[in-house]
Amino acid sequence: MFTIRQLIFIALMSALLFVVNLTIGSGIIALTGIPGGSAFVTGISNLVVIVFVALTLKKFGSLSLLYLIYGLLALPTDMAGGPPGFIWKIPLLVVPTLLFDYIIWQSNYAKKGFIIGFPFFTVFGFALYLGTFWLLGMPEFSRMYNAFALLAIVFIVLGYFGMWLGFMLYNRLKNSAVLRQISESDD
Repeated sequence: MFTIRQLIFIALMSALLFVVNLTIGSGIIALTGIPGGSAFVTGISNLVVIVFVALTLKKFGSLSLLYLIYGLLALPTDMAGGPPGFIWKIPLLVVPTLLFDYIIWQSNYAKKGFIIGFPFFTVFGFALYLGTFWLLGMPEFSRMYNAFALLAIVFIVLGYFGMWLGFMLYNRLKNSAVLRQISESDD
């Protein structure tokens, strides 16, 4: 179970990720016209936040909850894959994140879990989006299909950089009183 502090932390980190991705990532999508084209920014920002949240809380489901809230915030926008109001973006974000959540939880939040789990998270997530766009006959399908390999590679490479930044951020702040309070259980 999550404490109230931990739920607030997850919600605030989701909001932070949303603001960063909205301000920078949406411009990239608008310029390229490719859903997921914001991977040039979100490949870094998402992983900084994912690593920071996962290491701070070390609880299975924390990343899935992070992406659930992020998906709800992104629902009225072009962010997170799909047009505004595309309700399917929420499960499309959460389902692959559950896989990543599970892999890093199984590794006891070791770096190797993040390193191994991230490509699975990325490829599974993009494939899930691609399949959904195809099933729904969405016009974004052909652009995403054509850019699938490039987007996956770019997102993975930039994600590893974001992961490195996330580890650095966590290591710098892990002994702070605020993070210790957030990570503690209210037993």
